[in-house]
Amino acid sequence: MKTITLEVSDPTAEKVAQMSSAEKKSVAQTLELLVGRKKRSLGKIMHDASEQARKNGLTPEILDEILKEIKDERKK
Repeated sequence: MKTITLEVSDPTAEKVAQMSSAEKKSVAQTLELLVGRKKRSLGKIMHDASEQARKNGLTPEILDEILKEIKDERKK
C-alpha cells in the first residue's frame, strides 16, 4: 500500500480529518474501486462502488446526510 495526496475542498478535508479509521478505510476502498487496475465501464464502477459502500456500512440515510451537508456548505 502507498499513501497519496489529493487536493480537495477545505470542508471535505475537515470531514476526512474527523473520520474514524474504519471510515477512512472505506473511502480508500471506494477510491480503489473507482481508479483500480482493471478497465471497467462507468456502470460497473458505480455498481462496485455502491456495493463496497454498502458492505462498509453506508446506508441511504447516511448518504443523504452527507449530501445535505455538502449542499449546505456550497450555499455558504
